[in-house]
Amino acid sequence: MKNETQEEVEEKKYFRKIVISLLFIIILVLFVIGISFSTYIKMEQVKDSAVDTVENVSMKYTESNNGISIENASPINDDVGKLLKAPGEYFDFTVTTKIVQNTPVYYEIAAVKDATSTLKDNEVKIYLEKQVSGTYEQILAPQNFIPITEKTTIGSPSGSMVLLKVKKKTSGTDNYRLRMWVDEKTNIDAVKKYAIKINVYGKIL
Repeated sequence: MKNETQEEVEEKKYFRKIVISLLFIIILVLFVIGISFSTYIKMEQVKDSAVDTVENVSMKYTESNNGISIENASPINDDVGKLLKAPGEYFDFTVTTKIVQNTPVYYEIAAVKDATSTLKDNEVKIYLEKQVSGTYEQILAPQNFIPITEKTTIGSPSGSMVLLKVKKKTSGTDNYRLRMWVDEKTNIDAVKKYAIKINVYGKIL
């Protein structure tokens, strides 16, 4: 067996060091790629979840149902109607939005007329306020119920009346107050009623 020279021994040691260094670099690169891929997948999953979720917008109210009704009420003018404050004469509700990954949320407040209503749409007035700095301010002037003819992009159904459209860029809660009364021009010749329910539809576009 041929004895290796000192020079040959040194060359083999140098070669082994190069091989070990290359293997270490390859393992390190694969490790970094693996972490990056995992992070990318996780971010994509969060993004898809944010787009598909329907829980970004929620509505809360303290009454027994999400609406307001009038029955056997006398016609009044708008100035009086806007100040109604007895129990059952107004409906308070809140809309909470949750923003994910700085993606704006759009929501609509829609009124849906109850099928048992006997007053005509042009015989009632609907009025909506929003709480700003502790006081309620008008955001929908008194007007008759005007149904839409087709479903909106946000989700309000055909036949409902869209009271307000909102684009939210930050998470938060909006407080609203709704009133409804019989239009002063209406002739009441029998016991009549009118009822609506308030629904909120939200979407990320």
